[in-house]
Formats: sequence, C-alpha cells, structure tokens
Amino acid sequence: MRKGINRRCFTSCFVVTTLFMTLLAPSGAGAARAPVRVLTLDWTSQIVVSHIIGKLLTQLGHPVTYVSEAADSQWFMLSSGEADLQVEVWEGSMAKEMESLTRRGLVIDAGTHAALTREEWWYPEYVKAMCPGLPDWQALKRCAGLFAVAGSARGSYYSGPWEKPDRARIRALDLPFDVITLRDGDALREVLVEAVAERRPIVLFNWTPNWVESVYHGEFVEFPAYARECETEPEWGVNKELTWDCGNPRDGWLKKAVSRQLPENWPCAYQLIRNISFENADIAEAAALVDVGGLSYHDAASEWLNNHEPTWRSWVEGVGCTAEDAP
Repeated sequence: MRKGINRRCFTSCFVVTTLFMTLLAPSGAGAARAPVRVLTLDWTSQIVVSHIIGKLLTQLGHPVTYVSEAADSQWFMLSSGEADLQVEVWEGSMAKEMESLTRRGLVIDAGTHAALTREEWWYPEYVKAMCPGLPDWQALKRCAGLFAVAGSARGSYYSGPWEKPDRARIRALDLPFDVITLRDGDALREVLVEAVAERRPIVLFNWTPNWVESVYHGEFVEFPAYARECETEPEWGVNKELTWDCGNPRDGWLKKAVSRQLPENWPCAYQLIRNISFENADIAEAAALVDVGGLSYHDAASEWLNNHEPTWRSWVEGVGCTAEDAP
C-alpha cells in the first residue's frame, strides 16, 4: 500500500461518473428479485470491500442488502441462508470453520483473492532499537517490562475481540505477557496511534493487508514457524508439553464464501464474485480511505472504484450476464 491516499478524485472523467450512477440503483427487473445479502463484519477492510462488491452486484441488476454481524456469527449466517456473501475469509483465523462447512456442503468456496495474508503480533519500527533481538520472539522475554502497563512486571499485548490462540501461545512459550482485549479494530487503531505519537513501546495484534502498512513502518514478531501439528500435538515444537508453541500461518489465503443458495438463485452474481480478486495493496487502500482518510464505508467504496476502474471493469465484463438472465 502506498502512502498519500488520493482522498478526492471524483473528477476523473465523465464515463466513470456515468458508470457510478448505475451503481446506485438496481434495474427494474433486479428490483423485483430478492436481494443478495452481504455480510459486513467487524473490521474496516471487510466492510469497505463488501460495499465495493455490493456496488458491482448492483450494477449487474442485483438488489443488495448489508447484514451487520460480529465475525463469530458469520458461519451460522452463511450456512443457515441468513446471509449470502462474506468477502474476506482469512486462513489464519477462519480456516477450520471454512474447511469444515465447505466439506459438509453448508457453505461454498467462491474462490481465493490474489492477496496473501498474515495475522500476528506486531510492533512499530522504533521499538526494535528499544528491544534488541526483535523480531525474534525470544527478545520479548528479555524486555517484557518495556511493554508493561501501570508498573506491572509483565508486558501487555493488545488484541481485538476475535478468537485467537494468544493466551495459549503465551503459556507454551513462557512469555511474561498479559493479553488486553479491546472492543474492535477501531480501539486497536486508537492505542496504536497514541503509542506512536508518544514513541512508546507497544506490541499488538495486526494483520496484512491492513491500513497500518500504508502509514507506519513496523514488523511482525517472528515466532516458531506454524505447522498444523502445533495446534494438536504437544510433543511437536519447542515445548513438548503444550500446544500452540508457534506463530500463526504466514502467506495465508484470503477467500470469498457464499451461501448454498447463491449460485442457484443468483448465478450471474456468483460468477462476478468468483471473478473478483483483490491484491494486498487494494485492500490496504480500501481500509486506509476510512481509517486514515476519514471517509464513510460507502464513500470509501465509491472512491476505491473511482481509483481502480480498469480492475473492476475487467471483473464485470468477464461475467457475460446480468440479473435479468437468471432463472
């Protein structure tokens, strides 16, 4: 993701403006159909990307409605048919549910984005000089006090509400850290921005692609490399008695998941969803338009579409149908 997001580029050309008028309302035929229900979850990029895809679905004549849920509700919503699309399924935290439900035929894998993902402990670049040995995880044992809150001897690691194995990892690797769980991604952003402004040591949950890489230099902590055995076999890894003595997967996949009903009820929508593939920089920019640029999710989606017409036009033109062609 590049610095210097262009926050106002709606004057690009008349053609793009005209196309955007078609994104705002479905055709008459599409309006008579049931809407495609797009999940919006609890992190910025997912919400903006959901709105981007929603606008493209609307262009093809599909009415769209957005269903706001916490991340841990997505699997019930998709498998029960209460929602039809989740645009960012992350391998690092969602692989088990995704693989189980697709294997059982309750959810459909609608393809993988080009983006490669990582979810891990992260620190701003200036922290490295304060804690020699980083990014190796063992350096955190020697300088845990740097990250302590209110004089505690144990360091503090900030995470969000998402289910992660951080406490199990702390136990397995004997790290003198406590987990502070924040309410959402916005709260994580607030503690990071405040710490950077004060040049204060901080280690927190971060991921890529994300807005952070468009603004701050930093590094992920390098824990022992992930393997599936780390989750289930205590004898695997550096701790022979406990599981999760490893980091999270690196270069993970990012998928799209749809309900069982979507391909049959909205075949043209399904083809568009399969055609869509975001790169890391695309998703980082989408998130930065909100978390750095201050735009609403809706306006950020419009801005991203304005900035990337050749990309999304190829997705739409590759479909070869509209909602009116559906049975």
